Amino acid sequence: MPPSKNNSIRVCIVGAGLAGAATAYHLSEFPGYAITLLDKERLPGTHSSGRNAAMIRQVVQPAAIAQVALESRVFIESTAGASADFRFDAHGSLLLGSKDELSALTADLSAQGALSDDVRMLNKEELHLEFDPLAGSTHEAALFTPSDGVVDVAGLLEYYIREARNRGVTLSLARTVIDIVREGRRIAGVQTNSGYEPFDYVINAAGPWAGRLGAMAGTTKIPWRPLRRHLFFTGPLKSIDPSLPFIWDIENHWYLRPESGGLLLCACDESEVEPGEPDLDPSVTQLLTEKLTRHVPELGDLPIAKMWSGIRTFAPDRNFVIGWDHEVEGFFWVAGLGGHGVTCSWGVGACAARILRDRANFGDRNFSPSRFYNDCD
Repeated sequence: MPPSKNNSIRVCIVGAGLAGAATAYHLSEFPGYAITLLDKERLPGTHSSGRNAAMIRQVVQPAAIAQVALESRVFIESTAGASADFRFDAHGSLLLGSKDELSALTADLSAQGALSDDVRMLNKEELHLEFDPLAGSTHEAALFTPSDGVVDVAGLLEYYIREARNRGVTLSLARTVIDIVREGRRIAGVQTNSGYEPFDYVINAAGPWAGRLGAMAGTTKIPWRPLRRHLFFTGPLKSIDPSLPFIWDIENHWYLRPESGGLLLCACDESEVEPGEPDLDPSVTQLLTEKLTRHVPELGDLPIAKMWSGIRTFAPDRNFVIGWDHEVEGFFWVAGLGGHGVTCSWGVGACAARILRDRANFGDRNFSPSRFYNDCD
């Protein structure tokens, strides 16, 4: 057991986005922890957690992530409402692709117990019943998942933080980590712009800054990739039904969903950037137009009223990284959620809290940082 103060293990969670807040939410359910949730911004969720499409999508790969997505959706659906102060609109999803690709995807997830039981295949003739413009599309099949939908991300994040604070978690904003202090191989504390504070554990939920935070502590060197992605909003359009499912083309890589009387769209672009406020790349607008014109001609000339970008951060294998670091005792990773943070935050936080509580070497082996020990210097 690490050194403690007032019989509590002192924990610093760096990053008050969805990953960090969900970890605080779950860990605060267990006695014996004095938890500080720390963020460099003045508002939680300023970066990746506040710049996404807010979609809950369960049919994803790999299967380990799909299992977390399924568990998290059940929580979100059962908890959303007036008492929790966040909404979840389960209008469903359509995943477009070839029949062979979609069949292989569902077979793989089903074999590993990671497929929602409401998923069904639609043929080309059935697609227009879900979304009229798809009647003229190039797609031959789709997977329809009625329990997918759109969540109020700000409300979900606020729920995690509110419940965690009710259990004694300290929220500390506008505090930038300058250094992670060690005594030998063990975490000793955190130096911020407002001074030094001793901690027994540091939990790295810093999103795009996860690699920099790890470097401060001298941890295992994981080659993180922060990737920029753009989102677009059309402005209000005629005849857009707000209850339509979101549509994601997993073969040609674009998606859209109803938003504020219009459509929210994405070309699924990826470009590596530095952590921070990503610049906009106007050329992605043309990429989006080309994809829609080619695969859904009826939507090829949509107006664009607004565009913005966010960062999704990935480990090399694009799987989550949840667990204890190999090099530094007391340093814990909750990072690499990529584009799955909204859907999977609840399950990620639960997984992290269990490992922390049990002092286990790993939780799900697919997520363990140990997979990088032989690959990293």
